Amino acid sequence: MWIFIKLMIVLQYAHSLRITSVRIPEVLQHGSRAPLTLDCDFVTDNVTGLVVQWFRDGREHLVYQWIPPNPPQALGILRDKLDLSYKASNNPHTWHRALRVRSPEPELTGNYTCVVSTFLAEDERTRPMTIFVPERRFDMVLDRLSDGYLNVICAAEGMYPAPELTIIAAGRPLNSKSSVTLSHGRYTALTSAVVSMDSLPPAVEMKCDLQVPLANYYSMRRDVFYRDPPVLSRELSSSSAHSLQDRGHTNEMKIFLVYVVIYNILLIT
Repeated sequence: MWIFIKLMIVLQYAHSLRITSVRIPEVLQHGSRAPLTLDCDFVTDNVTGLVVQWFRDGREHLVYQWIPPNPPQALGILRDKLDLSYKASNNPHTWHRALRVRSPEPELTGNYTCVVSTFLAEDERTRPMTIFVPERRFDMVLDRLSDGYLNVICAAEGMYPAPELTIIAAGRPLNSKSSVTLSHGRYTALTSAVVSMDSLPPAVEMKCDLQVPLANYYSMRRDVFYRDPPVLSRELSSSSAHSLQDRGHTNEMKIFLVYVVIYNILLIT
């Protein structure tokens, strides 16, 4: 009988602690100067042994801890990045439940877990957060090879998190070789596909799709490839001007892509 009564008392206290909401922006574009708040609102009837903790990407990475009446602590990747004087409420038992990030940086992307516990109960909630950096440059080049093949090259640089590149011809993805490198907190991605020009229609739309799944971000480059380029009867001066302009743009992209390839080789070696 006494065991049953003790069990009922423990269950009563266990249900007295509950996290009511965790407010974290799922996707945030880098560059905002406003502070970022990750809030963990909770209610409890028992504050004996109250501890509020935040973890990033698993329980092994503690980044914040508050044990009233002691001041809160920022740990790990959040050390020196939080405003520890921030108060999320007027209740002294929930003052420092939230994280106030002074300057959100892309490397803070991850899954954040709020854990609230007392001597008798515990509750936790996890939410993802992605701090996104769009590409600084994104190019596609269609390069005719001398042996009757077409080399399609796509490259993007200056992004976070890691992007995915897909080359598509006439609505179908092509088999391609890809590489993704990280330097100074930003990703560079390169993908290329070689296809026989005889296997393509006389005119075909070529696309390069760029996706960042974590940020629900999408971008695209496209061009029409003519297997047998038509000869246009234009005035020589007009034709020469357009030819020089197109050639200059193509050469600029090729120089960029050669730079990316050399950069990747240097990283690998």
